[in-house]
Amino acid sequence: MNCLLVVANQIPENALQTASLWAIRLAMLLLVSVLCAEILGKKKTNPAWASLWLLGAILALCHSLGALIAFHHSSQAEALESTAQQTAELLGFRFGAGLYVNYAFVAIWLFDAILRIAIPTKYEQFPKMYGRLVYAFLIFIAINGAIVFKSGTVRSVGIASLVILLLLLASKYRRS
Repeated sequence: MNCLLVVANQIPENALQTASLWAIRLAMLLLVSVLCAEILGKKKTNPAWASLWLLGAILALCHSLGALIAFHHSSQAEALESTAQQTAELLGFRFGAGLYVNYAFVAIWLFDAILRIAIPTKYEQFPKMYGRLVYAFLIFIAINGAIVFKSGTVRSVGIASLVILLLLLASKYRRS
């Protein structure tokens, strides 16, 4: 079995499960790509980059819906139990509410992406703290989803992506 298809001890059993997993992988690729582009000087409201940012958010939403349907049989209770169990296995205590943090991740990313496209001029005038808070939250959740709660190839790619982002940031601030 291809190691890229094994996530959190779940092997996809059908096309919807596989699609859900690939949706979040592509979403994370877009998140990292757009962040790298912005670190390198691209404007957040550049139509091409803003569109990729929105596509990433939509793919994250597709993953959330797909996972709820395909892995948890459309049961919020089952999804909460699975989240609590995964947290207990990793951290030693049950915390199912992390599922709602994942929902917040999707909502915040979608909201931010829509604002970039709908009101680009106004978006550019938002306080820098807004962008920093959005990025800090998205990156924190991405690190947990791709590194902390994963293993194998997914974790390795997550770590490599984080290192690339950190090196770009360090280079940017070294030049300033």
